[in-house]
Amino acid sequence: MPNVPSHRRLITACTLLLGCLLSASSHAVATDAPLRDTPPSETRSRYLDTPAAPSPERAAVPTYIEPEDVLLPKGAWVAHGGLALLPVAGVWGASRVGGDTRVGATAAETATGMLLGAIPSRLLFFRPAAPSPGRWMELETVAFGGGFVLTPPLTALGTWGLGELAFGESHHPGRAYLGALGGAALGTLLGVIVHEALVKLSKPSARLKSGRQLVGLGFIGVGATLGYQWAGGGPRPDGHTR
Repeated sequence: MPNVPSHRRLITACTLLLGCLLSASSHAVATDAPLRDTPPSETRSRYLDTPAAPSPERAAVPTYIEPEDVLLPKGAWVAHGGLALLPVAGVWGASRVGGDTRVGATAAETATGMLLGAIPSRLLFFRPAAPSPGRWMELETVAFGGGFVLTPPLTALGTWGLGELAFGESHHPGRAYLGALGGAALGTLLGVIVHEALVKLSKPSARLKSGRQLVGLGFIGVGATLGYQWAGGGPRPDGHTR
């Protein structure tokens, strides 16, 4: 026959072990202990009755739209008008450089350079409608870099091409393009600085936004024309003129 006391001891041990397991599970249910994979924010809001802080991925991007109907102060109007006259004066100054005194030719060269560089120059003045210190800042940096790389060579190409084809070949065509390229790069820096200064004066109004971009583009075009006229040495005496 089997040993009865040993069976009793085994049944008693199993009963005690089952009781311990039931006690532990009931205690966990009573205290509503969080599972290991429960996010800390949900646990904290459950116990403290406070709304959980949104994660950076779910956080709403702050939006800001500049109001159009805000009147510009008088100083901003004066600054816009004064800085807009500088590219016009630069066109006349370009006709005094390099031996070519035709103001119409320098004005046409500047306009052509501005026209060719207008599309990439928009990247220079790109500002996101919903700025944030994360992805939008990276996008703005990439856009500015692309505009700074593409705008000077295209503007210089427009100025140089019209000057060489329509107003007589310059004495040094290769140097003329390099001069236009260097002038456009310098004009790009000045145009960005002027644009940012006007934006700072105009806040929070968005009036004359296109005018500010046009002024900045004017500095780029004038820079290319000045560089072209100075480095090219003016048109050849036997150069063709259409």
